[in-house]
Amino acid sequence: MSPVVVRRLTGEDWRTWRRLRLAALADAPGVFHGDLAEERAYDETRWRAWTEDGVKAVAFDPDGPVGVAAGWVPAGRAGAVELFGMWVRPRARGGRIAERLALEVVAWAREAGRPRVELWVIAGNEPAERLYRRLGFRDTGEYALHPHDPDLRKYVMARGVGDG
Repeated sequence: MSPVVVRRLTGEDWRTWRRLRLAALADAPGVFHGDLAEERAYDETRWRAWTEDGVKAVAFDPDGPVGVAAGWVPAGRAGAVELFGMWVRPRARGGRIAERLALEVVAWAREAGRPRVELWVIAGNEPAERLYRRLGFRDTGEYALHPHDPDLRKYVMARGVGDG
């Protein structure tokens, strides 16, 4: 296995965030809240601003970026960081890259003085649920319908930044 390096993006890395985000939307339509056609039309200014909002952790192997996880501070969530946009290229799955990306967002939350990390997961997405439980996330009991598919339920999982 080739070594994988995880690093945080800056605004100058907006093209990397764009490439990974669009690849994730194309690979797993309906899972993420974004719309591929809509996000494909975003201009550089919007991508730069989005890259700089919160944290974008990216895993790189010798062939380039292979995975991403993002975190931001949503209003009204009692200081929590929301982990979102977790995705790993199919060829790179199974190597604990997603775990490393999620933990990078947790580390960013800790550095930012945020006590908790939350995420939304689609009910029945067993690989994601197993990963998050292994990392110390627990179901909070908060549920909602997916905005693009009312037949899908999503729920919040959370952990403290010192848990683990």
